Amino acid sequence: MTGMHEIGKNYLIQMIGKIMSIFLGLATIGILTRTLDSGVEKTIYGEYITITTFLSFFGVLVDFGLTLTLTQMISSKQGKDEEHLIGNILGLRLVSGAIFYTLAPLTALFFPYATNAKIGIAIGALAYLFLSTAGMLVGVFQKHLLMWRFALAELINRFVYLAFVVLLAVCGFGLVPMIGAMTIANFIWLIVTLRFAKKTVAIHPRFEWGVWMHALKQSWPIALSILFNLIYLRGDVLILSAFRTSAEIAQYGVAYKVVDVLTAFPVMFMGLLLPKLAGAWGEKNTETFHSYLQHAFDFFAVCVFPIAIGAQAVSEPLALFIAGDGYETAGQILRVLILAVVCVFFNSLYGHAIVALNRQREMIAGYAFTAILALVGYFFLIPPYGIWGAAWVTLISETCIALLTYHVVFQHSQARPKLTIAAKALVASLLMYAVVVSVSNVPILIQITIGAITYGAALWGMGGVQWSTLRGFLKK
Repeated sequence: MTGMHEIGKNYLIQMIGKIMSIFLGLATIGILTRTLDSGVEKTIYGEYITITTFLSFFGVLVDFGLTLTLTQMISSKQGKDEEHLIGNILGLRLVSGAIFYTLAPLTALFFPYATNAKIGIAIGALAYLFLSTAGMLVGVFQKHLLMWRFALAELINRFVYLAFVVLLAVCGFGLVPMIGAMTIANFIWLIVTLRFAKKTVAIHPRFEWGVWMHALKQSWPIALSILFNLIYLRGDVLILSAFRTSAEIAQYGVAYKVVDVLTAFPVMFMGLLLPKLAGAWGEKNTETFHSYLQHAFDFFAVCVFPIAIGAQAVSEPLALFIAGDGYETAGQILRVLILAVVCVFFNSLYGHAIVALNRQREMIAGYAFTAILALVGYFFLIPPYGIWGAAWVTLISETCIALLTYHVVFQHSQARPKLTIAAKALVASLLMYAVVVSVSNVPILIQITIGAITYGAALWGMGGVQWSTLRGFLKK
């Protein structure tokens, strides 16, 4: 399949950039956890997590589903006027960002946060404005299969932020300057992204009310779904901040950072695949549509099963390696949260398929139900059980939404995944787990390396992955 060849090549390039960004991001987290809190109580890093989570809610309001909608619009017949569409969505993003990110620090005044956290939210609001504006342009690179440019821009952002964090840590600065450094790094990210995008299409903000209303009519179901999604994914931290200590949030934040890193990969892949899915379905080519879904399903199973199972063996030493001493609880929580990552991978697959099928409105009720279920769970379980209650509710919520998204896609496309590759990936993962447990006394990086080699060899031996498949997937 030519489409999958192109996607495979671009995904490989983007994945290499993402992996490099992840290493820089984890290095940044390691410095933050070690320098913001030198004592037993990890309170300041907990405030850092609270700030970024609080602003992410406003980020959903600013985005309003327009990032996915823009990709969908410029990949369809409407995309003939790509420059016009992008300019208007950019203008709308700047206006909505100015409004909602101004409201963020004002809203924070009504929350029981420390003064530093409220100041951090005020400064971080600008950082998130730059972040959301840069992120909106991803559709340009996805459509033209030039994601290496977007990946490079993100890599530059991570490197700049890490450099600032190192400098501030050496000079003994605390939380607020670290958030200020994020603002500078994100501004650089936006400038670089704009310059890269302009090499493909001219970009100028446009303020045409008619185009805005047309885009919002298409995006509001996505926006509502994402908001509900964010409630059951990130509502835990906000409720934790109201009932538990910042030290406990810090433990949860380190575990969740690993989850955030992993969940970027399926979204990244499906962002590249979405234009192909939408095109195949729009042309009523169900065979191609089913084939794309099956390829993605197999790929996700091969990737996520060893991660979820392997983490059961290495989660605690991994958390200590990333964040330093005192984060043993983060490793224990990671064992639960990592299981939710499996659901996140397939949520991303079928959630994007729903967008390609243009059935977003049908999922609103499902997302709303899951959000309400999660909120009830958080309010009942977080006060007595803290981060453990939050982790289990997150896992249940993700499982629920995975089943719902699959149901909607199957109902309208009759796409039922074949489980042959997934079963082989599961068996290979269990073999890998047994090997990793047997070498638990060696350093964590060696454990992970041994596990990866074992899994790859086992999967290859069972015929789960063949050289001809890989060569075809990455062929120009």
